[in-house]
Amino acid sequence: MPTDLTKEPAPRPTRATGHGWFPMLVIAAAAVWWLRRGSYAQYQTFSHFVVLLVTALVISLWYAVCGSASRLMRLSIISGLWLVFAALLAVFRPIYNGDMGIFGWRLRFTQRADQMLEQLDAAGEAADWQTTPHDYPRFLGNGYWAEVHGVELETDWQAHPPQELWRREIGAGWSAFAVVGNYAVTQEQRGEHELVSCYRVDTGEPAWTHADDTRFDPADVAGSLGDVGPRATPTIAGDRIFTQGGTGIVNCLDARTGRVLWSHDTAEEFAVPVAVWGKSGSPLVVDDMVLISVGAPSPTEARAKNFNASLVAFDIESGDVRWSAGTRKASYASPVLANLAGERQIVVVNESWVTGHRTSDGGVLWEHPWAYQDDDTASASQPVPAGDNRLLLSKGYGIGASLLTIQRDAAGTFIVEPLWNPPIKRVMKTKFCNVVVRDGFIYGLDDVLLECIELETGKVRWKKRRTPEFGHGQIMLIGDVILVLSETGELALVAASPDEYRELASLPVLDDANVTWNNPAFAPPYLLVRNNRESACYRLPLKKTPRPGDSQ
Repeated sequence: MPTDLTKEPAPRPTRATGHGWFPMLVIAAAAVWWLRRGSYAQYQTFSHFVVLLVTALVISLWYAVCGSASRLMRLSIISGLWLVFAALLAVFRPIYNGDMGIFGWRLRFTQRADQMLEQLDAAGEAADWQTTPHDYPRFLGNGYWAEVHGVELETDWQAHPPQELWRREIGAGWSAFAVVGNYAVTQEQRGEHELVSCYRVDTGEPAWTHADDTRFDPADVAGSLGDVGPRATPTIAGDRIFTQGGTGIVNCLDARTGRVLWSHDTAEEFAVPVAVWGKSGSPLVVDDMVLISVGAPSPTEARAKNFNASLVAFDIESGDVRWSAGTRKASYASPVLANLAGERQIVVVNESWVTGHRTSDGGVLWEHPWAYQDDDTASASQPVPAGDNRLLLSKGYGIGASLLTIQRDAAGTFIVEPLWNPPIKRVMKTKFCNVVVRDGFIYGLDDVLLECIELETGKVRWKKRRTPEFGHGQIMLIGDVILVLSETGELALVAASPDEYRELASLPVLDDANVTWNNPAFAPPYLLVRNNRESACYRLPLKKTPRPGDSQ
């Protein structure tokens, strides 16, 4: 039978897409999960990234099996998209904020900002070094929380704006400034050198530097999280400066010249590992000793070695070890000196315990378990003595705060009990920051929200979500206002009132392209701020000018 050559061939039937409803179901489930986790700021951005990847993977697998195109086409499309995604991740590295959210991107295999900085040319000295009543000589200044007494700020920054005195690049790290007289001391990373740097407050010019050939970089264990450089803030006592670097090098320096008086590599000498996010505890001066939270090996290894040196006291003059005590792994908080239950003692928040030590020999007076034993829920906030027998603890990662009572029974044994606990009062979930206390109320960043709670009960008085958010910034109490330095470098003044959140003024002070986790330092009228890329000094407008006789 003849064939009709003019007749077009019948089109091949297309492959129907199977289970077309499935992608919508996956997307809907991901959206529900996304929204449900949205209230947990410490998880949302990282886990959102994970759920996006899982959603994309599941839909890719569905398309590979049920898509309408040919098998070769389906596999080509999926492979091509994932190869492009992998190539982008191979070329670019994310920069994370405090919630593990992507703050920005930078090229891999290139030098970091600190590696491109020149070394400081500072061969001089602080010849006119002199302590004053208005110094801010250590982490959080002069007390248990960041507070400056004796001055009041002008809160109308339209009529009385803060004055920028100087701005300069600085090496990487999360150290804050410690200020004495006209000098501000901090730690920073420049290439392979970890520096202790002394700057002039009035000009920002370096007076001297000390360099150690070490570099802390968490990239080997935590990707690009955390960034490089030292974490702890210098402690100034008279004409000596005490520092702990990111890898555990402890230095005692002459304040006028930066000359090393004595030094210890604590990680090597005490055979303890450097924590995932680096040694972060600032030195504490008690009498003629300087206390360092050294940490400990794993519990199993500590028992096997009969380890007893998680807290170490060094002689201020000689640097000799006066005593060492404790078996707990270090957290990222600093030791504090407190009077609790009638005894002067050193309190340390360790990785999963809070511990009280005798000042004379370091003997453990009491211990209390505190919120998990892993770096995924790291403790960074300071313990806050709140009276003769009370201690406030706070922590991020969904944990919250707890108010402990510390008393002694008839036999003299310390008894530690919570007045209120995180499972009941999930408030004040501080991650990188610390709280301030005023008139029986606690103020702090509960994740990214500024919150006010009652000290006695833990009851929330108010909580404020702000746009833009404060993020995981830092706070300071000055008179009757709270100064907030946000994660994006914005400065804000908030009334320290339990009645309501009331913002009085705000001003961007650091580049919002960089993450700001460093604490501010205020030696009236000079406010020093920094992050891991830049530093600046502002003269804040004062209602009351500090006088030499005012108490700090």
